[in-house]
Amino acid sequence: MQLPHYFSFLMSEGGKRAMEAMLKKIGLTALSAGLGVLVFEPFAWWPLALVAWIPFLYVLKDASPRAAFYLGLFHGLLLFGGTLSWMWTIFGRASIALWAIVAMFTAITALLIVRLPTKSRWQGAVLAAAVWAGVEFFRAEIFTLTFPWITPGTGVPPNWITPIVGVYGVTFLIVLGNALLLTRWKQGLAILLLLVPAVLTFPGVPEPDDQIRVGLVQDESAMIRQLKASSEPLLGKVDAVVWPEYSLGRFEESTLEVGKAIAAQTGLFVASGLEEIDGQDHNTAFVISTAGIEGRHVKNHPVHFFADGVAGTVAEPVATQLGKVGTPVCFDCDHQDVIRKMTAKGAEFFLIPSLDKIEWSARQHEQHGVLFQHRAAENGRWLAVASSSGVTQIIDPRGQVRARLPLMDEGVLVGEIGRTDHRTIFQRGGWLLGPAMMWVTGAAMLWLVWRKYSKSAPKQVPDLPR
Repeated sequence: MQLPHYFSFLMSEGGKRAMEAMLKKIGLTALSAGLGVLVFEPFAWWPLALVAWIPFLYVLKDASPRAAFYLGLFHGLLLFGGTLSWMWTIFGRASIALWAIVAMFTAITALLIVRLPTKSRWQGAVLAAAVWAGVEFFRAEIFTLTFPWITPGTGVPPNWITPIVGVYGVTFLIVLGNALLLTRWKQGLAILLLLVPAVLTFPGVPEPDDQIRVGLVQDESAMIRQLKASSEPLLGKVDAVVWPEYSLGRFEESTLEVGKAIAAQTGLFVASGLEEIDGQDHNTAFVISTAGIEGRHVKNHPVHFFADGVAGTVAEPVATQLGKVGTPVCFDCDHQDVIRKMTAKGAEFFLIPSLDKIEWSARQHEQHGVLFQHRAAENGRWLAVASSSGVTQIIDPRGQVRARLPLMDEGVLVGEIGRTDHRTIFQRGGWLLGPAMMWVTGAAMLWLVWRKYSKSAPKQVPDLPR
């Protein structure tokens, strides 16, 4: 359309109606993203997670594929830019590109939702929920820049559904309920109303009979002398001491002696440091007793864009005198695979070194701390997390925080955790729902590509005998 004709169209009645419709779609998309921002820290209005996506799904009902893609991109930029604004303090202007990369997955989700044909309202809602959760799983667990933060499933607290199908299953149910509210509102409302008591009636667990008393040190300095001084009040009073991630610096023989000295007066010492293996640095969590190194875990998920060592490929617990302990490191716990694998191999409890720097902001700390709670609930395990400036916390097998230290303050948290060998439904196979929806989404994308090119290919007319 030539420019003068375009302006003429905008001035016409049809053009004005089209402009009004477009502005309405943009406004509802912005509303959905704004509600999504309120779901997560520092607001944490979790009930909004059950309805925040309705305005966005509404505008997709009659959107063209092109419009859906750009509306999804707009939604993602507002949501991730709003919730992850703390990235600016770390990456500066480059954070805009990072928000755009994550937002691209929302755009792809929107495009697929409007492109995939459906035969019924139920089928359309189920497919929309599966695509949303499938793309989310790929973005969070498989993509090169994996980032499991800010999803509908992590927007609500751990609940009865978490140890069954995990956070990606919760995402599926939330989006399914939102989509059905637009077409079959009674069924959609029923699904969402089920999620409310699932959260509100999810009980904690009683105090463990066979208690392990842990001491968690929160200290930003990463100076061994200061960390030792902070640990002195714990000696002889706890069964295990945990220091934050990177608290050991570069691991050396002298460092081992420090760990053995602490273990001699407690029983077990867990901390993380850089270890050189085959000429390469690895971020390793060490489990140390008086006898020396009982076991180690190399961080499976190094943090992107940081010198965080070479990724490990093994996730196994360490057998100790206290039981089998899992020691994932910080970003390992953002993903669902490491704690799940350790639990499947017998981990009875978890002692976790973590790091969140003071300058990354309280918002970042709180958003990160929530992910540990979901991992605890998925796998039904006690978690004790020692973080550099927070969140240092003790979490029960229902994902509820039993104790924590104030953010940013140096200090020591003492509390009790327990051992358990119970395996949740999530552990026994419920975790496969996320990957299954990802493969369904991938198959749908391939089908769309095949259909497009099979229709556009010129038809061959056979030569007929004359």
